[in-house]
Amino acid sequence: MTTSSTRTMAQPMAKTETTTQASQSTPLSPRTRIARQILFYHFLLIAVSCVFYILRGFDIEEFTSLMGILAPVTALYGGAVFRFIGRSITEPTQVPQNGAPISSLVKWLVNGHFIIVLTLISLKALAPNILNFQDMTMFLTFVESALGIYMGNIILALFEGKGENGRA
Repeated sequence: MTTSSTRTMAQPMAKTETTTQASQSTPLSPRTRIARQILFYHFLLIAVSCVFYILRGFDIEEFTSLMGILAPVTALYGGAVFRFIGRSITEPTQVPQNGAPISSLVKWLVNGHFIIVLTLISLKALAPNILNFQDMTMFLTFVESALGIYMGNIILALFEGKGENGRA
């Protein structure tokens, strides 16, 4: 009998610890998840490009040109995301954490953009007879121009805060 009473006594204590731990870890907002994903993807693209350069997938001129394409886009997206994160830290009441739900189109666009750019870079580095550097640059410029406009609008809509009068 003492064992059964100790089991019932121990059970509520375990539930209390679990409840306390669960309340401390709140799920990330859709904005924060997308922000982390965008930053991770762009830094991953730069890291993969560096690995391909080390493995001789690119020569120095090609690598410099590729970084000239990837770095400004990463800086643009990163700047908006870091501004959002900074604003949410310094003014937590000004930046709503759970705004409008992120549609599946936004998720597909972010993932698709990354996959297309990574595929182009990988094809040039791993199979230069299929895709040469000039073609890769042309396709990257096209992808960044076409999808970049939409990605810019998404970044603006997701991470720009609204002021008191409803304007950014």
